[in-house]
Order: sequence, then structure tokens, then C-alpha cells
Amino acid sequence: MRCISYVGRDRKREARFCRDDQCVITDLVQEAVWHFWHPDELILCISDPENAYIASECETRGIIVRKIWIPEGSREDDLWEIFTLVSSVIDQGEELLFEITGGDPVLPFITTLIVTYLIEVKQVRVIGVIYSPPPDEFGMRHFVDLKPVMDVIDWIHGITALTSFTDAGSICRLLTGLQGKMHRKNTEPNPPIHLIGWSHLLKTFTSAVRLNRPVDALYAGWGISRDLPAVRGELERFAPALTPIMNDMESIAKMAALPQNDHLSDSYLMMQHHLIRYQIDKGLEVQAASLSHEWLISCTMLFFGIGGRWLDPDDRHMVSRTLTGVALTIQGIPSENTQYTHLFLENEHWIEMIKIWEQVSDLRNDIAHCGMNQRDESLKSLLKRTRELPNNLLAFARYAGIGEQPRTINQKEDNDLFSSD
Repeated sequence: MRCISYVGRDRKREARFCRDDQCVITDLVQEAVWHFWHPDELILCISDPENAYIASECETRGIIVRKIWIPEGSREDDLWEIFTLVSSVIDQGEELLFEITGGDPVLPFITTLIVTYLIEVKQVRVIGVIYSPPPDEFGMRHFVDLKPVMDVIDWIHGITALTSFTDAGSICRLLTGLQGKMHRKNTEPNPPIHLIGWSHLLKTFTSAVRLNRPVDALYAGWGISRDLPAVRGELERFAPALTPIMNDMESIAKMAALPQNDHLSDSYLMMQHHLIRYQIDKGLEVQAASLSHEWLISCTMLFFGIGGRWLDPDDRHMVSRTLTGVALTIQGIPSENTQYTHLFLENEHWIEMIKIWEQVSDLRNDIAHCGMNQRDESLKSLLKRTRELPNNLLAFARYAGIGEQPRTINQKEDNDLFSSD
């Protein structure tokens, strides 16, 4: 571990420096840091040549130091130079401590930016950002660590990852750490007890959304919604920075349900529709296109009255063959009927339903094949077709009589195109 220490204009003054219940008397804050944190090296950031003697003083006391010269920070160019100079001496993935007692008033602000950059870009582990305020009434200068306050930056990143990119990994780690910390401190009479479990539900939900596992996503959403009132109270007390995610969590209630492995209800299917819309809103167009294709199969199985077997792969394949076979026949391509073909053709809106099936299937295939064809379609067009998915799916369900609309089947003879003769 190394320590970045800013050398300011203050002259040496003997004081009693303290960390927790340990104290040391010295006229150099750098010596106190060396004594309490035991860094391998102190990197002294010096802007005033008159303070260069501090480096020599440290060396005479057995402290390993390295000097870098930084500007005073009175101009914008100076700020960028300080940022670059300090960041450049830090190695990838190393452990670091910042000591900011000395230096110009602008340095704490620059340090915040440097810390954020090093954590995100160089994966540096910052163990503290410390400073020693003036002596208290007992003549002691207790080190204060600003790192817990700066953790709000981590919360912001976690919120952004969750609400914009459907990634709960950071939030899960932060909430787990927060609950563990509150219990270890043992100073809170009512510490949080729901944050860890709830955060893991968030991680399960986001993983299921990205991996296109609607049953897992809705089940995790059910747990998230169930525990939301209790979690909301704990977040307001212990992590108010997370308040912005509450609105996003409310939307998950539309995608919350216990698994229906042995049957498929209209409401469960519509919750999966909300999930597809959620994927599109979060920029998960690939997942939305694939799930939409499967959603149409599930919707058709409800129409056929075989929702109880909606997870059976053979039945799903048969329904897919039915829809594709009708589409091929319309195009003049011979295709065998299935046991469900006649039932599908009894719906007076079967042509409209097949058009939607073809549109969704084409989109799914175009995305899956990564543009490896001779079609010259723009990305803008693909995105437009993806954004149209939710309305197209609802139209298909309406034609099938799924949802709030009563189911109607027009009992008429099959079209001659689909004669079994």
C-alpha cells in the first residue's frame, strides 16, 4: 500500500495526532500517517519549493518517500495537470491511501475526481481519504476518513447501472456491505435485516431479464415487490442515496408473479408482455425480439386451450410449426398441416395473426444472424421494428381473445389452401 500526501504551506508544528484510541506526538503529519497506516511509500505532492525540506525530514526519520511536483491549482490548466500527474504515478490495481491535510483548498475536490478515476479505470482499492483537523479541546488531532462520504459516488454508479443498464451487481455488493457493516458496528438498535436478501433478488431479476428467463424474472420480481415496503424503510434510514431507484422498483410490480409451471393464465402472459416492454426500455433489443417470438407461441397455446403444457418443448415446437406452416402456405410453399392448423384457421383474424408472426420471426432471425445476409437494413430500421413489438404482440393477443377481450372463434370451414386433400 502507498500513500499520496499533499504537502501544504503550513510550517511544522508539534501535535498529538490520533487514530482511534492510539496517539503519537510529532511535528510531521506524514510521520503520523507512516506510524498508523504503515504504507510502503509516501508520495509527497509538493507545489511550493520552500516545502521541499519535508521530504528530507521524512527520510531522516526512516520514511520512504517519493516527490512529485504539482502546480498550485490557481488555473484550470493546473487542475488538469494535477489530475494527470497524480493519476500517472499510480499502478493498476494497487492499494492506496490519500492524506489531504496540507495543500491548497482545491486539492480535496481534485482528489475526489482522482479517486473516482482510479477506482473505475485502474481498479485501485482506495482504503481511505484522510485528513487531520486542528486540535480539539484536549489538544488532539484525530484523523478523519472521508472515504465513507465519498462512497456516495459508488451508490450513484450502482443506481445508474441498475436503472439504465439492468445490472444489479454493484447495488448488491453495496447493500450487502452496508448491512454487514451496520451489524458489525453494533451501535444501531434496529439494524437493517432485509437489504442483503432483497439485493440478491435484484441481482436475480436483472440476470434473468438479460438472459431471457421470464419465469425466473417474474418470480424474483414477486419477491422484490413483496419486500419493498420493509426495504423502503431501511433504505430511507441507512441509504437515502438509493431513493431514486424506488420508482424503478415500482415498475417491477407489473412483472411480479409466482411461477406457473403447470398452467398459463392470461395475466401471467401479460406480465411477460410487460417484461418485453421493460427490456426494450432498457436497451435490451436482442432479448426482447427473442422473447417476443416465444411469447407468441405461448399466446397461441392459450388460444388452442393447451396453456397447461406451455413449457412442454414438443408442444411448443408443434405450435411453432403450425404458425410457420400457415405462413408458408400463404406464400405458396407446400407445408404439412398439424393437429392445430384447423383450429387456428377457425379464428376470423388468422391472417392478421400470421402477419404478426412473420414480422416477429423475421426480426428475431435478422438479429440472431447478426446481419449476415444480403439485406441492406439500417440499424435505425431494426430499432424501429423492435420498438413496435409490444403493440404488435398486444394486437396478436387481442385477435386471439387473450387478456381482457372475450375469446371468439369463428366456426367456419378452413380455407381451401389448407385442405388436407
